[in-house]
Amino acid sequence: MQTRCPKCTSIVRSRGSSWDILNAGCVELAGTRWADKPEFCPTLSDVVHAEVLLPGVADREIVLAEIAEVRVVKVHS
Repeated sequence: MQTRCPKCTSIVRSRGSSWDILNAGCVELAGTRWADKPEFCPTLSDVVHAEVLLPGVADREIVLAEIAEVRVVKVHS
């Protein structure tokens, strides 16, 4: 089963609880330490099937806080 993030080009392909990321490119993670780790995409973590646990689920609050911080820096730059 494949699920695409509605906000970016990241796609997760799942087989049971195992998963692979296809077409990585999360715009929300740009400028964060997770920029090259689309499995931390906060939106993708919400839309995948319940049996798939992406790392972004466990670290969701930390990821969202850093995304918000990067946005503030970009706006004030």
